[in-house]
Amino acid sequence: MADLIPEYLTYDYRCQFRGVPGVHHDSEDYPVSWTVTVRGTVWDEDDDGADGAEVTVAEAHLYLVPDAGIIDLFLTLDAVNQEVAGVGEMLMLKRPDLIEDMALGGDLLIVSSLRIEPEFRGNKLGHAVLKAILGTIGRSAVQVILQAAPAVADGAPGEGTREHEVAKAALRRYWEEFGFRAADGDYLVLDDMADVLD
Repeated sequence: MADLIPEYLTYDYRCQFRGVPGVHHDSEDYPVSWTVTVRGTVWDEDDDGADGAEVTVAEAHLYLVPDAGIIDLFLTLDAVNQEVAGVGEMLMLKRPDLIEDMALGGDLLIVSSLRIEPEFRGNKLGHAVLKAILGTIGRSAVQVILQAAPAVADGAPGEGTREHEVAKAALRRYWEEFGFRAADGDYLVLDDMADVLD
């Protein structure tokens, strides 16, 4: 398969939300949940100009929390699910300085997962996908949080194994090259979008 050109990828953004986001919503309804599916066209090397096949290249799941610095962030994130509650706990208990940075307004974007299909990994395609997401639904985000830990899947090395720790370190370096910095534990924070969106 030929290399994919990030500028020619198609992004399908899906969001389901009842009403208009605002502080009047129940806590569990407040964060806006997004799913982004990224597709591209690939051609067989033997094809002579024939139509290519459209394939799924990546998928991301995100939570956008409007005006995160002026709400009870811990209560709001705790009401969503355990994964997002972990972000709220980290921000409120271990890194309250990050919350203070959002006191003047702005959104918090939590990257729950970003998975590139194995056959398309390389050439920093994950960076291109996240940059596109930040340029669309993440434009008003003051901070982006992600957990740099590979998902444990069937047949993959489990947590605590040497292979898992090596994969975690590689993932951390990958996102630090994008501009993220350490927040706490496996959590990374991006709070300077200027270079990313330039």
